[in-house]
Amino acid sequence: MAKTSVLRRHQRKLLAALLAAHGFFAATATASPAETEATAPREVVRIGDLNLHDSRGVAAAYGRLLWAAQRVCTGADSSDYWVRESATPCLIQAVSRAVDSIGAPRLAAYALAQPLFRPR
Repeated sequence: MAKTSVLRRHQRKLLAALLAAHGFFAATATASPAETEATAPREVVRIGDLNLHDSRGVAAAYGRLLWAAQRVCTGADSSDYWVRESATPCLIQAVSRAVDSIGAPRLAAYALAQPLFRPR
């Protein structure tokens, strides 16, 4: 009897989690890309003090961009491996957009050589 009630409790929790996830995805699917873009969290990164023609300046700029992406992307700082892995697409997108908006070829080449951008 006790084993049955434990199983039912786990089934209810699983069902509640699935319904919550379904509601989240349904709400996300109805949002337009413009709305999602407008509400996306942002972090200001200042790189004006760095020389992007120097390898140390490029490395420092990339480090700042990655730090900001980790602050913006949910789960990137989690202690759970799978949660961190699920944040990887967000990190890649955030860093890529920032690098593209800066438009420095050496920074773009440096970013693509980093472990975050290597195929898994």
